[in-house]
Amino acid sequence: MLMRNTPSPWRRGFALHRRRLVEDELGEQQAVYDMEHPDFTAQDGSEQAVCWQSVQSWQNSGRLTSGWRHRNQGDVPSGVLEGRLRYALEVSPFDRIVLENGVYEVRSVQLWPSHRKLLLQQIG
Repeated sequence: MLMRNTPSPWRRGFALHRRRLVEDELGEQQAVYDMEHPDFTAQDGSEQAVCWQSVQSWQNSGRLTSGWRHRNQGDVPSGVLEGRLRYALEVSPFDRIVLENGVYEVRSVQLWPSHRKLLLQQIG
């Protein structure tokens, strides 16, 4: 199977906010995110942008119920998305990604020979 690049008009920009661990007043580690200043930003249609899609499944049903849903007014996100990252950008589980329709948390990063597959879940 050939892994072709996604056409530029399909790619959507995003802002990446990395998780940082800090200690609170009791010495417990807590995750914090600087949501005012993203660690990385990609513009729509750029090489760094990603085509976020509904999650594909190996089950007979084909698609899971969450992810992008096609409607007459266009694609509507609803929960879980996946995308293929084809360039060197440090992304870890529990980092946050802001898309045009909300905030998502990176749930998994799978390594493939030509790309990394990101699985996101909407949190806000």
